[in-house]
Amino acid sequence: MKDLSVFDLTGKASVVTGGCAGLGLTFAEALAEAGANVVLGDIIANTPKGAEAVERIKKLGVKCFSVQSDVSKEADCQALIDTAVREFGRIDILVNNAGISGDGKRVTDLSLDMWEKVMAVNLRSAFLCSRAAAKYMIAQKEGKIINISSASSFKAVSGLAAYATTKAGMIMLTKTLAVELGRFNIQVNALAPGYLLTDLNRAHFESEAGKKQIEGFSGMKRLGTPEELKGLIIMLASRASSFVTGASIVADGGQWL
Repeated sequence: MKDLSVFDLTGKASVVTGGCAGLGLTFAEALAEAGANVVLGDIIANTPKGAEAVERIKKLGVKCFSVQSDVSKEADCQALIDTAVREFGRIDILVNNAGISGDGKRVTDLSLDMWEKVMAVNLRSAFLCSRAAAKYMIAQKEGKIINISSASSFKAVSGLAAYATTKAGMIMLTKTLAVELGRFNIQVNALAPGYLLTDLNRAHFESEAGKKQIEGFSGMKRLGTPEELKGLIIMLASRASSFVTGASIVADGGQWL
């Protein structure tokens, strides 16, 4: 394959929820590296950390701005998408990344408030943002929606009932949107990462207990890094995936084979 232009996102307008930090910022960076302009929708957008994220993306030579958004709220989701379209004239790519893990309690100790908070931030937000973006994409007759799920969608882990339920729900939301939007040349896919080494879990996984846990993984017996997901995001956001829809790509290094 000599022509790699199928991966080119130059001039495309993208929105990444939870885009000012963590995996969301990595995804935004990947889109920008491929040439896309980026809107970072995040509850921390109006903080120094949010401003730093915007500058980091701008340094890649694309347009970028942030929108303060609580994506568990319908009005904020609609405003985020409307603002992106107003600024860029269209929306080509939506990455539904915003999410929280909850408090790690077992179902018998999990409060209803925490259950509903995880549902709202992780799953309801994906529905609301996708609904808002899809209406513009239908008019354009093209678009890409990428839902960030998790490998925990496929394997139960104690203490992650709410989180895993939302991520499993993302898989079916992805499939349903793919069926409903396919006729309009809109592809909807999910990316399901496994354990990744981040600043939040580095101390644990570099401890003796953490190292033993990694050795217990099947497959590659190591954690992935956020940067290793960049290629998948670019593929799913670009013409390279023009005939891929309703798929859930698991990137877990064979951890849960």
